[in-house]
Amino acid sequence: MKINQDEKKKIVEKQNLSYRKKVSKNNKNFLKSILKEIKTSGKKLYWKSFFNISYLHKSLLFLILKKKIVTNKISLLIPTRERVLKFDRFISSVIENTQNISRCEILVLIDIDDPEKDKYFELIDKLKEKINIKIFNETLSTHAKRNNFLAKQSSGQILFPANDDMIFVTKSWDYLLDIEFSKNLKNKPFCVWVNSGNKYPYLFCHFPIINRSWYETLGYVGCELFHFWYLDTWICDLAKRSKQFIYASKIRFKEFNAQANIDEFDNTYLRNIADNKLEKDIEIWEKSIYQRINEANKLKN
Repeated sequence: MKINQDEKKKIVEKQNLSYRKKVSKNNKNFLKSILKEIKTSGKKLYWKSFFNISYLHKSLLFLILKKKIVTNKISLLIPTRERVLKFDRFISSVIENTQNISRCEILVLIDIDDPEKDKYFELIDKLKEKINIKIFNETLSTHAKRNNFLAKQSSGQILFPANDDMIFVTKSWDYLLDIEFSKNLKNKPFCVWVNSGNKYPYLFCHFPIINRSWYETLGYVGCELFHFWYLDTWICDLAKRSKQFIYASKIRFKEFNAQANIDEFDNTYLRNIADNKLEKDIEIWEKSIYQRINEANKLKN
């Protein structure tokens, strides 16, 4: 289905309408807007300071204790649908920028009814000569369930829930990731935030990466309460509440997000924003605070 620019703009406007209405309730007057900005600025300052101090502290301990850099097996979890070209772009960036591709496993999940299924199989058959890639054909209802299914099949010490609309930018990102995870206490849940070009990198990360201890402590990668959104937001929130995380600004990825770039619109994106999923997930998020506190405490203890 081909979509022209005007149609794309209409879809963007429609999908953000309910969200803007919700936001507007909190910005009815100038005073509330000012108070909100002060609050946001305070959060930015706090978390930036926390990240910098925490990073310095963990880095100094790493040097003082003369810890060794542990080479980890990395499991890339990548659900994808009707995006063979984007998936190919993603995989090409992995191959090009990974220092030691032999220690990576790529677990791909494709819907049984995906119209591009045969194209995926054809591409992955060619890729098997270069990388350790496994393909699964399942019907699962949400993004979190897809990632959790792949996590169960994984064997890496590091779990990276990736997206098919992103690319790897930093050379030897895997080696740099080893350094950051090696700063953590052994067998302690840990999350590494990376640089994805986010405007507020100290408040949120698009691609938080976790270790196996994190996954085993919670029993999941993504919370299955949601219809589609909030997988990365949930991980980030638990990381901040538990303080079991670090920000690795040198490890860069780029996301071609359709919400910010209408040229990236496709059938999969339209499918994901259907039925007011975003509005429903916002409501679930707002009601889940006590569960998030409990889950963060598990990571702490």
